[in-house]
Amino acid sequence: MNDELDRRAALARSDQETAAEALSSLVGARVDRVYFCEATGLLSLSTYDRARRVLSVGLGPVVWGIGLGESVVRIRDDASRPLVAALRAHIVDHRIRSTSIEDGTLWIVVGGEGAFSRLALSPGRRGAAVVYAADGRLIARFPANSADKELESEWGDPRPFETRGDALVALSDKRGFERAKAQLSKAVRAAQSSVDRRADAVRGDLARLGSVEALQKIGQLLLAQGSKIPRGSARATLDDWETGEPIEVKLDPSKPAKSQAETFFSKARRYQRGEVVMRKRLAECEAKSSSLADLAARVTAATPENGSEWTALVAEARSLGAKVSDEERPSSSSSKSAREPKRRAFHVFRDERGRRILVGRGGADNDALTTEVARPHDLWLHAKERTGAHVVVPLDKGQSCPSETLIDAATLAAHFSDARGEGVCEVTHVQRRYVRKPKGSAPGAVTYDHEKVLVLRVEPDRVERLLATREE
Repeated sequence: MNDELDRRAALARSDQETAAEALSSLVGARVDRVYFCEATGLLSLSTYDRARRVLSVGLGPVVWGIGLGESVVRIRDDASRPLVAALRAHIVDHRIRSTSIEDGTLWIVVGGEGAFSRLALSPGRRGAAVVYAADGRLIARFPANSADKELESEWGDPRPFETRGDALVALSDKRGFERAKAQLSKAVRAAQSSVDRRADAVRGDLARLGSVEALQKIGQLLLAQGSKIPRGSARATLDDWETGEPIEVKLDPSKPAKSQAETFFSKARRYQRGEVVMRKRLAECEAKSSSLADLAARVTAATPENGSEWTALVAEARSLGAKVSDEERPSSSSSKSAREPKRRAFHVFRDERGRRILVGRGGADNDALTTEVARPHDLWLHAKERTGAHVVVPLDKGQSCPSETLIDAATLAAHFSDARGEGVCEVTHVQRRYVRKPKGSAPGAVTYDHEKVLVLRVEPDRVERLLATREE
């Protein structure tokens, strides 16, 4: 057992020495792009000096390890994660000044003219990435709870370090695409089940159309025999002349039996009119179910090589009613939608735990965020008696907003208002259910009740941290 541990330790030391030598060749190169697949934990930094080289680091739990290569992950997150936003703000477009490996963690220093940002990368099944600003402040950490656990950097991969990164990328793309396929397949199957349930309900309604003739017969019998039924009767027995069998009928005691014949004729006509609508609805449900079944088969057969084809499958699933999450949809370098994202009415910022905070872009966009995007149980914020952005913190039903998230959201509400630059600002916060948009009011104008007010002392460091996480 001890011999095996010694062997692994020696292999890890050798691997780190090889990595340190290879990574030293990146000194002087510019970091021009960053790619991240949170589903697999693979982070890729594209660098350029005389040639393009890609450093890929697997942070786990799906992909772990470290290596150089030429390829970048194709299956990656559409939206900018806090880590990626921080890397873009502090690492990308800067030259690498030094690299070192300490206790299994790779340190990369970038910048110049006395201002140097640092990136710490711990490859492993339970690895982590941390971004530090030039003044030493921690800007972003992935995973968010990595400070609360013991990291497990893992070295000792026997493959050549100079090409190992490509293998990590290939594995990440494979696993990331498998996950995306599973999620999309699940969403399509759920949509198909929903459509099939609607079709069954329509078939049940159509089955009741068989009672049209019975209703008409009861109406005719009441016209012929109703005068013999005592007034105030709640039930009556009619003689069916065709079969000779009695028919039991419920009646309205407040009306003469004979006059109730029209009630049965009217109900029969209503069923007949509804038949056309129901048969059309059934045909639509059956056609949609067939389309979803065909889509499910194509999702199963999809491969990661064609990004535009995958984007089309996602769009088709959405058009057929499948609930596909934007944050879980993979992106491909060949995807047009990844290059030209649809404009949203709001910016997305992240608190230190990665929770989303939505900030309206302007007057009409504020209205769209509040009335169309926000749910009744979400938290709504606005700088009190100031002109400014609407801010929304998405919450689960019955969930209260964490205090730090509340302060972050209030900070954004103050920053994106005409109180920007002031040291203290009052910020209103209420549940979205208590916010109303008066008819004919100006863009962004709302009324609300159940108001709570937070007296906020604006912290410049908090503002900078939040702005670094901005997602368009």
